[in-house]
Amino acid sequence: MEKISSFGRVASESKGYYMKRKYLYIQSIASYLLPAICFMICLSGGNSAFAQRNAYEEALSRFTGAHKYDIEKPGALDGVQSPDFSAETIDGKSVGLASLKGKVVVLNFWFIACKPCKLEVNPLNEIVEKYKNKHIVFLSIAREKQEDLLQYLAANKFDFKTIADPKAFLAGDVFHVLGYPTTIVIDRAGKIRYYSLGGKIDENAVRADFRRKLIPVIDEYLRN
Repeated sequence: MEKISSFGRVASESKGYYMKRKYLYIQSIASYLLPAICFMICLSGGNSAFAQRNAYEEALSRFTGAHKYDIEKPGALDGVQSPDFSAETIDGKSVGLASLKGKVVVLNFWFIACKPCKLEVNPLNEIVEKYKNKHIVFLSIAREKQEDLLQYLAANKFDFKTIADPKAFLAGDVFHVLGYPTTIVIDRAGKIRYYSLGGKIDENAVRADFRRKLIPVIDEYLRN
């Protein structure tokens, strides 16, 4: 009986040894494959974002120097895929173009010392009120430090969700904004449908311009 018991114990230990070797072998393969799979997934996503950005940059490159205001002409950037972006608003919420698909997105680029930018604030607040409870997101991207923005906006109402962009990464490196203020409308599929560069001389001129150009675009792409 003792011999049989010993044999059974040896057989059991041998089986356990080979099972452990098999597990370590599978674990070893996984340790090589998983990083490679993750790399390929990231590379695929990165290539997609790179292609989108290249299409935007290629379209934008036509509008420089004396011709930069031609970017506002109908059809200048119409249908060009917006570059992807992600950021955090000054109230700590994460936003990104990919997560906003299915909604119309209005971007406004500005900075505190920009007088034409300030003239747009009240008319833009009125537009936010007009479209509340609709599938639309209003984001302002300010070339300012977060602490300066918090102090300024505590005394000056701006109803857009605001992103601090002190080094102009979003304005410069991503969207290559040609001047301030700039307003961009992106449709539900992530394509640019409106691009306005530069400001007006007074609030009434801003309102008239928004009624003529910006509001019809928002209405159209909220319907589509």
